[in-house]
Amino acid sequence: MKNVSIVAEGGGTKIAYTAGVLKCFLEEDILVPYCVGISAGAEVLLPYVSRQIRRLEVTGIEAPSQKGAVGLSAWLKEGSIFGIESTNNFIQKETPLDFKAFYGSSTAMDTGLYNMEEHTIEYFDKSYVDPSMTLIKASCALLLLTKPYQFQGKKYFDAGLVDMISIRQAEKHGCERHIIISTKEEGYVRKKAPGYQLWLTKMVYKDPQIVDDLRHRHERYQEQWDHIAELEKEGKALVLRPHKDLGVTRYTTDPKKLKPWFQLGYDETKARIEEIKAFIE
Repeated sequence: MKNVSIVAEGGGTKIAYTAGVLKCFLEEDILVPYCVGISAGAEVLLPYVSRQIRRLEVTGIEAPSQKGAVGLSAWLKEGSIFGIESTNNFIQKETPLDFKAFYGSSTAMDTGLYNMEEHTIEYFDKSYVDPSMTLIKASCALLLLTKPYQFQGKKYFDAGLVDMISIRQAEKHGCERHIIISTKEEGYVRKKAPGYQLWLTKMVYKDPQIVDDLRHRHERYQEQWDHIAELEKEGKALVLRPHKDLGVTRYTTDPKKLKPWFQLGYDETKARIEEIKAFIE
């Protein structure tokens, strides 16, 4: 398992599926040496690295279900559609991250951010995760929907504007085989950003490069999946993604929908566990 990675896609509250996958991994003692994520994908990787199964359930199901996680309440309290502060506080209160286990874990972790000044994607290792959780919060700061964060003296938001699937970062780390966990159902195709989003982005950020990155985001997403498809052909990638549509979106907060979505991630992973174990050996 020396050169195996887990690459976790974001997806708002859809990462309940990923949480279910990672619960199965921990129960089956599948402990890869490296993982990388952006946005909510980074949030859900924390308990995998620290080996906290209960925190996976809180992150995937309970935190998105609490008042203030998404919508008007979050907007009134934080000025954002997603209540990043509220969600982080809830998770930390219910299941505090075991920092000793996290830092001492055999699994390394990188988190991606979009540098708003330099228009580049930067990755930070787990040593940058501290009790303030600023790195993780900045990773979850979605374009237009949340406010950017100051981190290490610079302004950042969600790396998903460019790197939606951090496969290239896993390769740069030296990994040769990759488990890709996607929150998007099979057959999903990212559409072009509509004109109103481009206009709004121009008005809010007043930065032509950010607008241009949004304009080409769907192309980069397809390029990343095309690369993964080539790796699959070579036996170097294994993709885990939902094979059912349970009506869950990145804004879903209903636990009656998130629990089955979490369970789907667990069950579909369990059904392929021998394949997964053979892949990482």
